Amino acid sequence: MRLPILLTLLLVSTFASFAATERNAVVIQADFGGAVMPGVVYSVNRDIPIFTIQPLIELYNIDAASRNLVYTAPVWPAGTVFISVVDPGVGTQRKSVVLKTKSGHYFVGPDNGTLTHVAKELGIEAVREIDEKINRRPGTEWSHTFHGRDVYAYTAGRLAGNVITFEQVGPLLPPKVVMLEYPKPVLKDGTVTGMIDSSRGLLGNTTCLIDRHTFERLGVKEGQSVVVTIRKGDKVVWEDTVPYVRTFGDVPVGKNLLFINSSGFVAMAVNQGNFANTYQIDSGRDWSLAVRRK
Repeated sequence: MRLPILLTLLLVSTFASFAATERNAVVIQADFGGAVMPGVVYSVNRDIPIFTIQPLIELYNIDAASRNLVYTAPVWPAGTVFISVVDPGVGTQRKSVVLKTKSGHYFVGPDNGTLTHVAKELGIEAVREIDEKINRRPGTEWSHTFHGRDVYAYTAGRLAGNVITFEQVGPLLPPKVVMLEYPKPVLKDGTVTGMIDSSRGLLGNTTCLIDRHTFERLGVKEGQSVVVTIRKGDKVVWEDTVPYVRTFGDVPVGKNLLFINSSGFVAMAVNQGNFANTYQIDSGRDWSLAVRRK
């Protein structure tokens, strides 16, 4: 009769031990490659699951880093620790922080606008400045140009591995971060216009800041044609009539299409092709895309 009791106690003890040593995942995005930051996390605790976001973020593109974080984070469980290192101001006066969102995710990196989208969409629970006297890889005090390795990966590993609590990251800051400003879509005289904010992904789809709700106000139905005009400043770079469809396979291979992408924004693509490369389309605040009914 004692064996089942002892076995039960052993299982409970084993489960409790496992739960106590459970590690949160670390997810890394950066505008450079290599195994250095994963190596730092791994050196803190070898049981931490480490994942690297691919493809790499475009060099120095804080906008892209911010967008990619909010695209990636919601599918990960609460407690996941994200490192985002797109940091052209490394070593300057911008703060190094850990943002805890209301969704329970943690974001480690420079407070330079990278956290704009997750702060807006997931909400700010609290922000702490990283205390580098405690949360900095030992022996790197002389280094000022690789905070991704020396500060962010080390802090993230300690946080994910339960070496430190969120409260031990550093001083509590006001619940706000540096926010990038984006132009809102404009609907006027039957034309909707928005900034192109992405065009260099692996597939070359060109995405603009026209959300699906604003686009719906045009009254365009799936299968209908629209006129798309892309400008750089005041110069028309590309213009054509294309079908508005649900997905790539709704047009023949090699044909252009306009669709609502998985983030809920208007996008242009070539079925099994690369729209941005084909037509030399870039992104940024001087690039815009306008759609009007044919």
